[in-house]
Amino acid sequence: MWNKREEETFRPAGAAPAATPVQAAPVAAGDRHDLGGIGASIRIVGDVSGDEDLTILGKVEGKIVLPKHSVTIGQSGRVKADIQAKFVSVAGEVQGNLVAGEQIVIRKTATMLGNLTAPRVGLEDGCRFRGSVEMETPHEKGRTPSPPIAPAAGAASGGAGVTGGLAPHAPGKPEPAAHS
Repeated sequence: MWNKREEETFRPAGAAPAATPVQAAPVAAGDRHDLGGIGASIRIVGDVSGDEDLTILGKVEGKIVLPKHSVTIGQSGRVKADIQAKFVSVAGEVQGNLVAGEQIVIRKTATMLGNLTAPRVGLEDGCRFRGSVEMETPHEKGRTPSPPIAPAAGAASGGAGVTGGLAPHAPGKPEPAAHS
C-alpha cells in the first residue's frame, strides 16, 4: 500500500509541480538537472564550478568550469572568463575562450571576443564575434591533425584562415604557371 507522505515528496520527471511546496526526493548525480543562477545585480570575481546548469545574468570575472553541464549567458550577462562546459549559449557579452563538449551557440544579441572550441558551433545572424572557431569531435582529439593548407603566393589570408577559394596544389603534379 502507498504511503500518502511518500506520494507527496516524490514527483516523476516532467510532472507538473504540486500546488503546495513539497520536498523533492533525492536524485542521483547523473540524473540531476538543477539550475543555478547569477542574478543581474550580482558580481562575482573568482572561479565558478559546480554540478548543475548555470544561467548568468550578472557579471562574472575569473574562470567557469562545469564540464558536464550547460552555461547560459543571458542578455544582461557580462562575463570576462574562460568557460568550459558541455553546452554554452551566449546572448550577452563574453570576453574569454569557450570550450564545450557538445555545442556552443552565439545568439544574435551576443558580443563575443574569444576563441570557440566545440564539435558544433552556431553563430546567429547579427551576433558580434571576434576570434577563432575550432570544431572537432571527441574522437578527433586523439588523431594527428592534418597539416594546414598554405595560402597561394600573394594571396591575402583572412581572419579565419580563408584562402579565397583557392584549391591546394596536388602533390606529384607540376605547379601551374603564375600569371602576371
